[in-house]
Amino acid sequence: MRHPLLMLIPAVLMAQRPALPPAESFDRELKRNRLGTWLVLEDEGAAWGAVVRAALDDEALAELNLPLRVVAGGKSPDALAALLRDRYGWTKGAHWALVDAKGRILAEGAGQPTASSLAGAAEQAGVQSRTRELTAFLRQHPDHLEAQGALLRERVLVANRRTRKRLGPPKEAAKTEAKPADEKPPEPPKELDAEADLQVWSQVAGQLDDLFTGAFPETAWDLSLSLRLSLAEHSPTVKAVLARHRGAMEEVLRRRPNAVEPWMVWLMASQKCGGWPLRPLIQSLQPLPGIGPAEWPPIMVQSEFIKEARSRRDWVAIRELLEPRWESMKTGEFGPGFMGNLWTQTLSPLMEALVATGATESADQVLNEALSMGGSANLPGQARDLATRLNRPDLAARWGVLTPKGR
Repeated sequence: MRHPLLMLIPAVLMAQRPALPPAESFDRELKRNRLGTWLVLEDEGAAWGAVVRAALDDEALAELNLPLRVVAGGKSPDALAALLRDRYGWTKGAHWALVDAKGRILAEGAGQPTASSLAGAAEQAGVQSRTRELTAFLRQHPDHLEAQGALLRERVLVANRRTRKRLGPPKEAAKTEAKPADEKPPEPPKELDAEADLQVWSQVAGQLDDLFTGAFPETAWDLSLSLRLSLAEHSPTVKAVLARHRGAMEEVLRRRPNAVEPWMVWLMASQKCGGWPLRPLIQSLQPLPGIGPAEWPPIMVQSEFIKEARSRRDWVAIRELLEPRWESMKTGEFGPGFMGNLWTQTLSPLMEALVATGATESADQVLNEALSMGGSANLPGQARDLATRLNRPDLAARWGVLTPKGR
């Protein structure tokens, strides 16, 4: 299992490094893109970046799925503009190129590119997609689980591009003052029609079916990551596969109720399918002896569930999950370190759910209980801010003047 904190270490170390010179940074970027990079140098009156970005979502180029690097030229050039002109002899005007990992040009042009011209250039250069590379590798090594996971992720990225091409950019949600008791649940995501769905997602659906049937739960990490990255909520075919294997996911959880990766697969699948009831599943599982409501379900499961339930305005579900947890916590049946995350993980979502369902007296009681336990001096201010966000000035005035025990 890959611990989430361990995954952050490389990013932290990179953040501490001094910035590289533009040329060295660019060369490293190309080296990471082993199969190739589309390169666009813009100029005055030739803003080709948007044109190429749209073209790369075309059917002929989507599976290639190569990254795009756009460099501004003209009167306000990027630091790389002069380097590119000198390195490639692009003395004036805009240019595009397909370059390999060493920065060598495989194809180039000085006229405005189109999807067909880019596709032709890639074909003439003999550039193969990551999907084809992995497919060929798996023909020789069919049981290679890491390759299967990598192929699934690549297929998901390609399917995402094709989905966005067909459905267009997502609509931005209107920014309004939060009124959880009055807001309606968000509309379900728009689905692709049957023909487009099969064209875009059939390979992903087929591979998901194979992995759930054969290599699950060994591939649970890859499955959860691919689902998190995907736009599968727009695919009836993928959702049907996930629903068909829901029982298999839950059977794994019955055998390993505290295992993080199978939980992440179930949660991601549930999210893509519009939300499966979590409470009955939790009640069907048997945690190890000695694990009480304050530690069950696993905190990662609680956090994901609350986030999803809040997006659906399912305040009753949040109450059903958190009220037993709080009852256990306030009597002292909790693990070490819980006080530090008390507000974000438990109090805030519980009090929000109580207010949203009209149980303001219960929200008062929860806050007073936390204060009587000698909670953080910030609790009254946090509660006031929550009430303000919920458009309840009466609660904000009442909660903001409270004082933790011993303060």
